[in-house]
Amino acid sequence: MDQKTLEKFQNALSNHRDILLQWLNEDSASKDIPFGGKSVNEVDHILSDLKNALTRIDEGTFGNCEMCGGEIEKERLELDYTTHVCLDHYTSEQIRALETDLELARRVQKQLLPCCLPELPNIEIAVHAASARIVGGDYYDFFTSKDGHQGFVIADVMGKGLPASLLMSNLQASLRLLGPEYETPKQILARLDELFRNNLKLIRFISIFIGIIDTKNKILNYSNAGHHPPILWNNTKKKIRMLFPTEPAIGLTKDPDFQSKTIQMASGDILLLYTDGLIESRNSYGEEFGESRLVEFTIKHSNKDVTEFLDELRLTAEKHTREFQDDLSLMIIKIR
Repeated sequence: MDQKTLEKFQNALSNHRDILLQWLNEDSASKDIPFGGKSVNEVDHILSDLKNALTRIDEGTFGNCEMCGGEIEKERLELDYTTHVCLDHYTSEQIRALETDLELARRVQKQLLPCCLPELPNIEIAVHAASARIVGGDYYDFFTSKDGHQGFVIADVMGKGLPASLLMSNLQASLRLLGPEYETPKQILARLDELFRNNLKLIRFISIFIGIIDTKNKILNYSNAGHHPPILWNNTKKKIRMLFPTEPAIGLTKDPDFQSKTIQMASGDILLLYTDGLIESRNSYGEEFGESRLVEFTIKHSNKDVTEFLDELRLTAEKHTREFQDDLSLMIIKIR
């Protein structure tokens, strides 16, 4: 395992250890509520595992298979840092069980995405999602805010495969519960950050954009936590606006100051949300699709309805990149 990857594991595991130690050292009254659903004894056991893993990093044995000395797959270590054996030494029964679990995870993840799109007055919506592997870490969804407005979200969990998929599923469940409890995106983000910062087995980060639209007055309230900036086409001024991050991604900093911004939208305006699977896709010459190409596309096709817009964008991206290396999610929202 290269030094950069080892340092990431060391920083993540050390951070997680420090959070648990801080909780253990607080006054006893605070322990009436289990930490992340775990008792004090369970936390002690996790701390022991963390100590052993950090010791193996210092000794240079972390990530080495006990059977053959080869490297254990990084994705499996991200999922369980206590893993000691690589896949080559799994029995045929264990491999079949793993394949069954992956297929089940794929089906579950597919069912977690919304089965239908919101039907809203004066608003059109189209979406597309595709995983680079059996399961992925991209996520989009819709919810109704506490004051009855339409909420939507697009997110990207760091990494790919099963570890990212499991964290994405956790995010989906959390947002389904939290979305209707709050009125603004920044309130939702602050609560999400509290939940994920204290309960991840191996700290990762999530880039996420949350928007809430007042469909009657066509007002968009949004927060962008480290996600690629959505593109907003202002049909009145015939100009593009990039909705850049208002704060870092979830899981990167302690106690971030989440902010929300408000935009007055009008007829013909288009909001395009996407994940890095689109703009970081490369052609045979190594050239990325890029934000500038996406901006040009939006301007050129701004007169189309959302279905035509989405179909043309997918076709353009597929012509540029024959095979996507990362998960890809798209959401187009247009004011009629």
